[in-house]
Amino acid sequence: MTIDLSNLPRHITLAAGERIVIPLPSYANSGNIWSATCVRGHGIAQVSVELGELPVTADLRGDGTAEPPPLMLAPEQAVVSGLAGGEAVWQLVLSRSFGSAPAAAAHELRVTVTAAT
Repeated sequence: MTIDLSNLPRHITLAAGERIVIPLPSYANSGNIWSATCVRGHGIAQVSVELGELPVTADLRGDGTAEPPPLMLAPEQAVVSGLAGGEAVWQLVLSRSFGSAPAAAAHELRVTVTAAT
């Protein structure tokens, strides 16, 4: 399994009190979920992994009724919040929450937080 991480930023800058949402790539039906761990700079930024919104689909029939939507998984996203000025390093890891399989993907995210203006 290969996960394309090329669209994930390696470094972001935000102000204290600001919030940025980063969509995370997934491997549907693999049992893997994202987690975030602060490596350095505790108290500078908070990164949490949350479920995003499901895409809205409507497949209308000729009589105006809709087909049931296809089975979809809610996409995961990293939510980055600036807490205080400084720099933090976070590790985002895509892995199974069960068993001992190696991580499917890992990504280091550097977060620079500027003082609120």
